[in-house]
Amino acid sequence: MKSIEVSFHMKLRDYTTMGIGGAADRVVFPRSPAEVREIIAAERRAGRTAYTMGAGSNLLVSDAGVAATVLCTKKHLSKVVFVGGHSVIAEAGVMLPRLAVLCALSGLSGIEGLSGIPGTVGGALTMNAGAYGRRIGELTDWVEVADAEGEIHRIEARAIRFGYRETEFPVRGVVVRAGFRFSEATREAVFEQMRQWNEKRRVNQPWGEKTFGSTFRNPPAGEGAGALLERAGMRGEREGEACFSEKHANFMVNRGRATASDVRRLMARGQKAVRDLSGVTLVPEVKMWGEFDV
Repeated sequence: MKSIEVSFHMKLRDYTTMGIGGAADRVVFPRSPAEVREIIAAERRAGRTAYTMGAGSNLLVSDAGVAATVLCTKKHLSKVVFVGGHSVIAEAGVMLPRLAVLCALSGLSGIEGLSGIPGTVGGALTMNAGAYGRRIGELTDWVEVADAEGEIHRIEARAIRFGYRETEFPVRGVVVRAGFRFSEATREAVFEQMRQWNEKRRVNQPWGEKTFGSTFRNPPAGEGAGALLERAGMRGEREGEACFSEKHANFMVNRGRATASDVRRLMARGQKAVRDLSGVTLVPEVKMWGEFDV
């Protein structure tokens, strides 16, 4: 473990897209799947809790932080390999926009709709991230997961249950690498499709602001979460410096120095307003670490 990069008592607000979060006991930055194995095994032997973080999107960390080790994949686990044909291998810390651009440059199509999601391959696979009718599970050939013992298992896509904003692997653990298969296209066509979809995002979502993306999952039937929140009067509503975006009511935005408590209070208000008006209970899409008062 001496060679592995580690920082102690780091504020997780510096590692999340929302810019919120207290300190973790330690944050480790593995450089390879082998180091992931070593870290997991060491933390298990020490009896310490370990969390995994990619780009810190879709994540709310409590103001008090977490008494745990956070394994951050984004910094170093960023290798992408084109293996011939239409196959690509990407490590867990590869950012989706970067993967999309590299595929476009190689004349590969399929991931354009995900090119505006500020997350990593590992995070996207864990929640089966999707946009504009395409989910990452549809593009996946296999996934490598490091289990609680540190052993790495290659799991074929057919053995994985990809659902709506959730993924069930037959082996629980940390995603370290995955193989994808795309279709052939011209560079120009792929880049143009990316441009169109990302322009749509800029118009309809709080592009470039501190946000973790969608706050709540869309209900399985009926109106989407954004429409329900807007109809319940939550668009633009705020707690402290946290607010529901004026552009899209299901996007929470940190206007400056919002706290995790501000966000949780506003989430609770949104849930109550929608439940009172429509009888629908909104389920958070954002993951939450630590203790919250609400």
